[in-house]
Amino acid sequence: MTQHSCACGYQADSTEDLIDHLGEMFIPPDDIAPDGQAHSEAARAEAATGPLTCRCGYTADIADFDRHLLNIFTPGDEVGLDGARHAPA
Repeated sequence: MTQHSCACGYQADSTEDLIDHLGEMFIPPDDIAPDGQAHSEAARAEAATGPLTCRCGYTADIADFDRHLLNIFTPGDEVGLDGARHAPA
């Protein structure tokens, strides 16, 4: 068992892997959140560095950007698109 496990039983290799897993479980293919807005990284030049910008206008570094997406898409009951509960265990 790792320190990065999900309530569903998924064993992540790192914090980033767990965040990716949660994103895959909560973010729908169209990136439309319950607030009715699209939330995903806005297009940028391939070589661009610096903060990321969400299609809703939110700008942050990668860690805060990922937290933004999880805050927007994680439902109160933590049940993912697959019908299972997903949360850091």
